[in-house]
Formats: sequence, C-alpha cells, structure tokens
Amino acid sequence: MKSQGDNKVSQLNTPYVHKFSADQQRHRVHVRRCRRIVIAFLVVFIVLGIQISYSKRTLAKVNNNISQSQAQLRDQQKTSKQLKQKIKLLHDPDYIQQVVRAKYNYSKKGETVYNLDN
Repeated sequence: MKSQGDNKVSQLNTPYVHKFSADQQRHRVHVRRCRRIVIAFLVVFIVLGIQISYSKRTLAKVNNNISQSQAQLRDQQKTSKQLKQKIKLLHDPDYIQQVVRAKYNYSKKGETVYNLDN
C-alpha cells in the first residue's frame, strides 16, 4: 500500500459527492447527539438510583427505630400497669397488714411467729 501523499486519485466535485459527504457529516452529528443523550440518561438514572437506595436505607433505619420504640413502650406500659396495681393494693389495709407481717415479722398481741426459712 502506498502512503496518502502518493495517492494520485482525487475526489470528484459533483453534486452526488457533496450530498454524500453532507449525509455522512449529518450521520456523525446524529450519532454524537445520540451518544450524548444516552450518557445524560445514564447519569440521571445513576443519580436517581443512588437517591432511591439512600432513601430505602434511611427508611429501614427509621422502621427499626420505630419497632424498638414500640417495644420499649410496651415494656413501659406493662411496668406502669403493674405499678398501678401495687398502688391500688397499698390502699387496702388488709394487704398492708399482710405485707408488714410477712416482711417485718410483725404480729398481733398474743400471736407467736414461727420463722420456717433457713
């Protein structure tokens, strides 16, 4: 093969050649434009995908925090219910007498207390 400078063939200057070279140039411009559009869409989709994954991760954290808070709330409600029952019992004189007798070994006059605990 000969180098480009040794080529003795020249291009004809006809309307067909002008039209053909203009079509080729339009095709190149069209291909370039399509590539730019595809790249722009890819960038947009990547950015949106990152935002969606970040939102999902944040949502999972929030849901986890909600479930933990609900579990703590249930525990606190159960404790509160038990404490309210104890308060109610403390207003009963028979219960107070029973607690004092059991815990502090108090007795009525004439009673004898036997401690059976080792």
